[in-house]
Amino acid sequence: MVWAWVIVAVGVVLVLVLGLVVIGTPSRRRQAKREKAAELRRVAEERLASAARREVAARQEAARSEEERAAAEQVLKEADAVDPDVPVSTAEDAPASAIP
Repeated sequence: MVWAWVIVAVGVVLVLVLGLVVIGTPSRRRQAKREKAAELRRVAEERLASAARREVAARQEAARSEEERAAAEQVLKEADAVDPDVPVSTAEDAPASAIP
């Protein structure tokens, strides 16, 4: 009868040891979660930096587009001022330097 209790006790100890090995200790699980969180933070920071670079590039492109648009409008006004077929009221909007 004593042997039966010894076998049961050894079995319980083996189950507990296997459970800790398979499932892991709470500190190992916590460490694994910390590592996962650190990796997620690193990925998020990379994405934020990439988004910021794209945003700067988009702003620069928008500024260049605005400059090109303003220059094109200026040339259009000068063309209207020079064109004899454009009514005088439209030519009045042209800059003074464009009128001959």
